Amino acid sequence: MYQKLRWRILPGFRVTSPAHGDIGIRASASYDFAPGWVASGTIYQKIAGNSEKAHLVPKGGTLPHVRSDTRKYNEDSDFAFERATLAWYAHPAPNFYSRVTVGYLERMHGGVSGEVLWKPADSPLALGVEVNYTKQRDTDGMLGFGDYDYAIATGYLSAYYDFGNGYLGQLDVGRYLAGDVGATLTLDREFANGWKVGAFATLTDASAAEVGEGRFDKGIRITIPMNWMLSNPSRQEISQTIRPLQRDGGARVDVEGRLYDTIRDYHSDRVDDQWSRVWR
Repeated sequence: MYQKLRWRILPGFRVTSPAHGDIGIRASASYDFAPGWVASGTIYQKIAGNSEKAHLVPKGGTLPHVRSDTRKYNEDSDFAFERATLAWYAHPAPNFYSRVTVGYLERMHGGVSGEVLWKPADSPLALGVEVNYTKQRDTDGMLGFGDYDYAIATGYLSAYYDFGNGYLGQLDVGRYLAGDVGATLTLDREFANGWKVGAFATLTDASAAEVGEGRFDKGIRITIPMNWMLSNPSRQEISQTIRPLQRDGGARVDVEGRLYDTIRDYHSDRVDDQWSRVWR
């Protein structure tokens, strides 16, 4: 029987705006109870912060508040169940990989997410499709959905390209959490030590009046691998996204364990030797 437990307790951050947020402790655990089946969860406890000094809602905008109520989520819950999911990974055909994730997908949204990726081991190009159905969660950090009567189906077609020398590009086209339709362009630079720095921008069909201040979603993201802190090879990492302003246009559900990074790591032999059993 294939079993593997992974867990970590680390300092955590919740960013409301570039100058506002809080710090705390984030504890995560995942359990591979059969090949391809992973149960995981994350909890967060705030220690200190200044989220209350940020604007509750940026100026203007008529889209559903799928992201712009971030301050309210942070203020209403010093403790939060951020994620609690069950995921099934499979390798249905040569060069094809799939994922289905169900549960509390992230702090603000829960539901079901499905994904299929085509990625030959020797090709710099990968293509994927993702479909999600989500409902917006309560702001108190617990497990309810009553605060917001909002549910939506979203989906994306994605293209990934490895340009070499650590440069990775990604283009996503589809329907976002607020119901707007558009595209996201991302460029990442991955260094030899596993650190990754990237920038992204999203433009959708939502008008300036609908989006309000900020006009379109943009920001930078930093990913730090855990290998340098641990004594054995690990797929775990810390990621943080920083935006000048959090708006509702171009928002996407933050599903853990999306396929491209996982498969790319697998193809380059940077994961522990047990992980390959997930794809049987």
